[in-house]
Amino acid sequence: RVSHEVERDQVSQLADRKAARDDAKVTAALDAMLASARDGSNMIAPMLDAVRAEATLGEICGVLREEWGTYTEPPGF
Repeated sequence: RVSHEVERDQVSQLADRKAARDDAKVTAALDAMLASARDGSNMIAPMLDAVRAEATLGEICGVLREEWGTYTEPPGF
C-alpha cells in the first residue's frame, strides 16, 4: 500500500508537470490521436507526439476510450 505522503508527493508532481507543459500542444496531439483512431490510420506517430507533448497515460487512454469504449469480456464458462 502506498503511504499518504508518497501519494501526496506524486499528485503534487503531476500538478506541477501539467502546469508547466504547453496545453495547446497536448490538446493538438490528443486531437490528432483521436482523428487517427477514427479514420483507421496508424496511431503510433500521433501517440508518440502526445507522449512528447507530455500528455499523461490517463489522457491518452481517455482518447482511446472515447473512440472505442472500454472492453468488457463476455461472460462464459
